Amino acid sequence: MHGQQHSQRSMVGLGGASARAVYRDLLRFGPRSRRDLTRRLGLSAPTVTRVTRELLEGGHLHSLETVAPTKGRPQEPLDVEERHGPRFVGVKVTADEVHAVVTTVRGNTLEELAVPLADTAVPAVVEAVLELATALIEAHPHVAVVGISVGGVVASGRTVLSCHYLGWRDPVELADLLAACLDVPVVVENDLVAMVHGLHWFGVGRAYRSFAVLTIGAGVGSATVVDGRLIRGERDVAGLTGRFPVGTREDGSPVLLSDVASTAPLLQRARARGVLGPEESLAQLRELLAAGHAGAHALAAEVTRALAHTAAGIMALVDPQALILGGEGVDIIAAADPLFEQTLRAMLPQMQRDLVLRRLSGDFDEWARGAAVIAITAYVGAPG
Repeated sequence: MHGQQHSQRSMVGLGGASARAVYRDLLRFGPRSRRDLTRRLGLSAPTVTRVTRELLEGGHLHSLETVAPTKGRPQEPLDVEERHGPRFVGVKVTADEVHAVVTTVRGNTLEELAVPLADTAVPAVVEAVLELATALIEAHPHVAVVGISVGGVVASGRTVLSCHYLGWRDPVELADLLAACLDVPVVVENDLVAMVHGLHWFGVGRAYRSFAVLTIGAGVGSATVVDGRLIRGERDVAGLTGRFPVGTREDGSPVLLSDVASTAPLLQRARARGVLGPEESLAQLRELLAAGHAGAHALAAEVTRALAHTAAGIMALVDPQALILGGEGVDIIAAADPLFEQTLRAMLPQMQRDLVLRRLSGDFDEWARGAAVIAITAYVGAPG
């Protein structure tokens, strides 16, 4: 409740629903005149005049140089105040490290920090997150909200119901634990959901009406945005792509994508085939791929084909305009280029072969930035 009360207070400064709608539109799509805002948002001219005046007086917006159109009266574009506006902290928790960034209200990163995580028990994770968040809050005044992302099942933006890779099997009230120490509103979200929000609001996803994201790494997941909204599912677990069947064993049981593409099973196969030694890791596999090792490339091809089959299933069900590949294992797919695209397009009907394919870097800053965007959307009162 502590964090919820803070979240409500953080949004008071933006005003009511109409003011937040104006602010969100300018935030995502850039400067516009009051007349454009009236037309785009379906608000009355007096309402737009009133709320923009209040937002200007509150320091949330600023005016740009007046533009003289070829016809009609000169227009004064408005834009959000980014330079002196609120700041947002985003924290991505992995099994090995905690990554954090602080951003502007448009998600532009100002600073990044990371610390190793020696223990995944709840107290150790909370301590590591607090260390980074506190340092960033002290260094950057006016932090409005802190966003946390974990690779688990999250409810109501506050509670981690379970997180396999951290060993959390019972619910953890992570937002309350952190907010009590930070005295700043805290929101918690699944890491893939957070990253997709970042892509949708300020990243490559903003260019598309609909897009799907498919990630591989310690786990495998997907998420889809259609008509501006993330598809979450009845139980908030839409996108458990690791459960997607990509083959059948001799006993008739399914081979799941996670069995083929997740990091741990991939390394097990590499060691079993003698491609890697017993103690060698993904770093050594990447070195072998770079050196053109045949066995390493055969493994990359297996992962790539399985991922392409999964992508074809997503295309059949959702038909997005673009497909974005990401995750720390995305370079495995890159090593097999152009196999993924060739395999996927061959499985698609002709009408879908104009699909846009994009690939992200495997860096964790994109994930931490997504956590910051979750904080931003909480601040502006955006729908999930």
